[in-house]
Amino acid sequence: MKSLITALILTSLVSPAYAIRTLVVKNDRALLDLEGGDLKVGDKLGARSADGKPRALLEIRQVKDGKAVAAILKGRMEKDFTVTKYTPRGGTSSTPTGRASASHGQKAWGLTAGYAMNSMNVKPTGASSISLSGSSFNLSGFYQMTIDGNFSARILGGYETLQASGSSAAASCSGSSDCKVDISYLGLEGLVRYTYLRRASFDAWAGAGLGFLFAVSKSSNVLDTSKISTNQTIVGSLGLDYRLNRRNFIPIQLDYAYYPDNATSSANQIILRAGYGFSF
Repeated sequence: MKSLITALILTSLVSPAYAIRTLVVKNDRALLDLEGGDLKVGDKLGARSADGKPRALLEIRQVKDGKAVAAILKGRMEKDFTVTKYTPRGGTSSTPTGRASASHGQKAWGLTAGYAMNSMNVKPTGASSISLSGSSFNLSGFYQMTIDGNFSARILGGYETLQASGSSAAASCSGSSDCKVDISYLGLEGLVRYTYLRRASFDAWAGAGLGFLFAVSKSSNVLDTSKISTNQTIVGSLGLDYRLNRRNFIPIQLDYAYYPDNATSSANQIILRAGYGFSF
């Protein structure tokens, strides 16, 4: 669990090799940062827009200090296009790693299962605050679509849970020192995502949004469950969409969900989600 979280965070901070990045486009020339790519003068590159459509054909004219000047042979080039090495066979492009590039910017749907690590701070009336912690599982479906360029939206909906327990020195939890919270929700989460890195094998992204939770089952000996009906969360996310082929991918998503403070409690969750997605 910890290694997966660490991998997601490191991916957000470090750009892997072979990602061709466009620095400047001027007239019929483009300045590229090869970022470790093994390319030479005469190599051809393909450029695609966010919707996956080919937009330009380029040829490297000069390479120096990890950067290259490329001539735009055909089409129209823009700075935010995805640039990959062009292979004439089949008329498609691929990255120097050799994996086939999937279409970007498609609509997609899928399913994810999640593991949540929960923390709560409960403030019973007339007693000191109590710290609770625990873990639980979630199951959601999702739908995503491109907004513009590297920006997209992902909407998740499904079964969400919040379970936590802890001990109190005083018998403040309905006469017991063992305090428990167990709430099940129908949840809806909306994220705006920015894809900051595209490779043939995966897209890496960061996002933020809101969650809306509707309680369907609730039990607690420290909270007044009659007052628990809905909750909202503020969500920050990191993720990878690992492509199996042009249509299928594995979504991996790490959420930090914060429940705004109220008079009786505050809470947060770290949720690791993974599943299966299908582009169309």
